[in-house]
Amino acid sequence: MKWSITQLRKFQDKPFEFHQTVNFDHLVKSLDLIDLSDIDVDGELTVRSNEVIADMHLTGTYTMACARTLIPVEVPINIKSQEIFDLEGYEQYSNEVEDDEHYHDATDGMINLKDIAEELVIIEKPMRVFSNESDQMLREGNGWEVIDEEQAIELAKEKETPESKQIDPRLQKLQQLYDEEQ
Repeated sequence: MKWSITQLRKFQDKPFEFHQTVNFDHLVKSLDLIDLSDIDVDGELTVRSNEVIADMHLTGTYTMACARTLIPVEVPINIKSQEIFDLEGYEQYSNEVEDDEHYHDATDGMINLKDIAEELVIIEKPMRVFSNESDQMLREGNGWEVIDEEQAIELAKEKETPESKQIDPRLQKLQQLYDEEQ
């Protein structure tokens, strides 16, 4: 994903289309991922007199652990970006234009999109993900389940049946003493 400016000048009349597959396995540990698929980078480079415009579309898959259950979850990568490489030196425009992360200086007469693609993959990674099963796991487990307020009231009423108001035979003498005092 590296092209020289002289090579790209041949495509001044029409855009130079590219399709590359890039591997960023070195990011798996630093981004706390389970896996990162190969990233497909499609796009085109448009050469103008003083700049090269790169329209990029990155696709792939992050495999991350669910924040609740630690089950592996596949998160699709679908990033579109437009990057502009200044051929005349970015510094001369830096006072006029605010610093823009989409403007790059064409260093050593080369356009390198791999570093930019890597940066986009890092930036677009979600902080955390949840699996579809995690909602169900929050409602019930081994010997327990979450109930709403209406269900709790119904259960409380069921426990107040006349059978539950019967006095324990061992404490019946105490009940008689209580009744005599009143």
